[in-house]
Amino acid sequence: MNELLEIYIASLDYPNVSGAEHLELLNIRDQIEEIVNIFSPREKRKLREADKKMLINMATIYQEISRFIDLSNYRSEHGISPHQWWWYLDVLSFLPDDISSNVA
Repeated sequence: MNELLEIYIASLDYPNVSGAEHLELLNIRDQIEEIVNIFSPREKRKLREADKKMLINMATIYQEISRFIDLSNYRSEHGISPHQWWWYLDVLSFLPDDISSNVA
């Protein structure tokens, strides 16, 4: 399995780590997005599962990240598009649970 994907999956097992570590997690997700087209069907399935895990834990992840950065400002400063949904945890955390569980 792809090394970045393995790191991403393993990191999501620890939602209570520091915001700095979660910020790195979002950057890893960016790197994965750049190469997802070369993933095997199994790796793509694992990525979807990991993304769902991120969504399940998005409130905790967002709370920790917000101690370090303002996601809205960060998105503006770095030109992050809505396609990179993982950078929108501040927005997604307001979705009802039944909707957010089907986003990824």
